[in-house]
Amino acid sequence: MDVIDRAEQEPEPISVARCRALLGDDADMMSDEEILAVARHAETLAHVLIAVALQDARVH
Repeated sequence: MDVIDRAEQEPEPISVARCRALLGDDADMMSDEEILAVARHAETLAHVLIAVALQDARVH
């Protein structure tokens, strides 16, 4: 598996509106702060999954 070099620029975070759209009905009763917290947790989880995949080269 080839490892892609990390981009020199970090990607721009997605907007609160886009996060709300991705979360759907679940986001209706959430504040902007709660939406941003969910986005931060999702980004952290994505980084962990990538690190595990790169170590093991198999994702189950």
